[in-house]
This record gives sequence, C-alpha cells and structure tokens, in this order.
Amino acid sequence: MQSSLHDRWVTRLLFPLVVCLAVGAAGCSGDDDSVGGPPGTLYVLNQGDATLFLYDTETLTRVDSVETLVRKPHYLEFDPSGDRYYITTLEMIGHIGKFDAATNLLLDSVTVPPSVQPTAIAITNDGRFGYICNFSLPGERTHIHKFDLGTLDHVSSVQAGSVTHDVKITSDGAMIVACNMNSDDITLVYPDDDTVAFVSVDPDSVYGVSTAPKYGPHGIVIDHNDSLAYVACMMKYQVRVLDLKRRRVTDSIAIPIHHAQGHLIGPTLLAISPDDRTVYVTTSGGNSLVAFDTKTKAILADIMFATPYSFGIAISDDGREVYAACVGHPLEHGRIYVIDTESLTKTDSLDVGRESFGIAWRPRP
Repeated sequence: MQSSLHDRWVTRLLFPLVVCLAVGAAGCSGDDDSVGGPPGTLYVLNQGDATLFLYDTETLTRVDSVETLVRKPHYLEFDPSGDRYYITTLEMIGHIGKFDAATNLLLDSVTVPPSVQPTAIAITNDGRFGYICNFSLPGERTHIHKFDLGTLDHVSSVQAGSVTHDVKITSDGAMIVACNMNSDDITLVYPDDDTVAFVSVDPDSVYGVSTAPKYGPHGIVIDHNDSLAYVACMMKYQVRVLDLKRRRVTDSIAIPIHHAQGHLIGPTLLAISPDDRTVYVTTSGGNSLVAFDTKTKAILADIMFATPYSFGIAISDDGREVYAACVGHPLEHGRIYVIDTESLTKTDSLDVGRESFGIAWRPRP
C-alpha cells in the first residue's frame, strides 16, 4: 500500500488514528463526516504499466492494485447498475475490457475493429450497449462503434467526425454526444434508431467545406438537466456551450492558460457540480484546473499543479471534492490532486502510477 498525503495529513489520518487508539479500534467507524473526504473509491488507470489503483477517498489510502490485463488502459466507465465497469485502451487496434466491480476481476475482453483507438465509452441506460469513439484517422471522418456489452460483439457503426476523443450520454439515455477534434464538430447520436446529427463548434464554418481545425474539441460534460453540454476546446482556450435541444452553440467561456507546455495545451476534460453551477476543467499542457460559474461565466479559480499535464478529472457525488490527474513526464509517476470545492484549494495529493490519464469516482456501496 502506498500513499502520499500533503497538507491535511494530520486532520485526515492521524487524528482518526489517535481517536481509534483511545476508544478502541473496533469502535471507530470512521463515519464522522467532519473527518476525511466523501466516502467513496477513486479509480486511477495507469496507462504506462497497465494497472488500476483504487483509493479510499476518506483516508486517501490505496486499497487495491489491479493488473488490468489490457494494454494502455485509458478510460473507465461504470454501467448503470454499478455491477460492472468497462475499460477502453488507447491503442491502435485497441480493446474493451469488462470487469466485475465487486472483485475487480476481468470478465471478458474484445479487440475492436482495425485502426480504432477507443478512447472512451458511453453506456446506454439499460446497460445493454456501449458506444466507443475512435481517436485515430486524423485526415478523415471515422465512426462511433456500437457493442453489445453482454457478449462484447460489435453490432454496428454510425458516422462520426475526425479524431473523436470523448463521448457521453444524457441521463435520460436519449442522446449520445461525442466531440471531434480535427473536424471541429460535435456528433449527436440518437440511440433509439442510431440516427446522427452534427453541430460545428466553429461559428465561421461553412457546411461541406473542410478546413484545418481551429478549436479542437476534446472533452465533454453534460449538465444534470440534459439541456447543455460543455465542450473543452484545446486549440482555442475555450469551453463552448452547446444547447442540446436546439443543436447549436450558444456561448463560450475563455479559459486562462499559463506556463504552457507543448502544442495541445488548452482545456481538456471536464466535470460539473451536482447543482450545475460550477464546471471544472483540466488544461493538459496548461498544467492547471480551472473552475467557472455557469451562470455568470466568471472564472472562480485557476489552480496550478507541480506535476505536469493535468488530464483526467472526477467529482464526488456530493460535489465536495474534485480530483485532477496529472500524468507527469514519461517513465515518471503521475499525481492525483484533491481540490476542496468550497474553498477551491488543493488539499491533498497522491503519488500514483505511470501515465495516469483516466480516473473515476464511485460512492462506497
């Protein structure tokens, strides 16, 4: 077991330990909400060594380390029942792995169609089907692929854009939303009949005319009313706001970028608060987490990290904590930073595995 706690070590771990020693370890339940973070599990995918680390988010201690048996694990998504989760692998001719959530054992895996890099998966509300996107083929439009999650058989493909990185599904299951970096547009898939529509994030675009990407939409989060999608545009340093019913971009928020490293340095992935008032976005080469108010569009915080390349992001169900994954340099360990959403400050951090891109948070059963 391995962990690294910073500023709140005493209040998060030592204080409960002293209390337990005083009253007897058997009587110390750790259920006091004033101590530690929200009761849940943080899942951290280490792409560089094909492992999955699990952390108790009350104590920030590692509780399990799993050999995923899939190469370059990049993204993790639970099915609606919470009984299984699926890992997609960022690799040409990639894989989907199906895992038992109780045991973290690999139940089944499948190789996806040739030349597909499945960076993310969206799962239908009945848990029957998963839609994976394709991050490869930058020069042409590609497809979103539909899988039967019971058998892991490939069912069909629907048209997408070029270099599709992130895919989400609305809470009512009526729409799948995917962002296409190199074609500067959003794919909307309607699972009832797998029809597709496209929305450009570029206000100057001309239908049917291909140009070099200016925005680079990379990540998506959908509000809890299924009305708005927030789209992180890496190349333009913006989050664009998509009205899902009207199928049009209605607003944008400028995201500050400091100490930029590399080419794709802007907004990367997003999380949204339970009340839909705050969006949190990592900035990859910008090496930060930015929070903004969805009503006023004001920047609430711009939090810099010491470990480079902030990427994955997760939020606890109660909205008390946000977790940002900083990948670090190749062959080095990454780091997860814990942000208190009330004070919008870093409170802890964890030393994790190599190339830790994907993270997820689940409440404790």
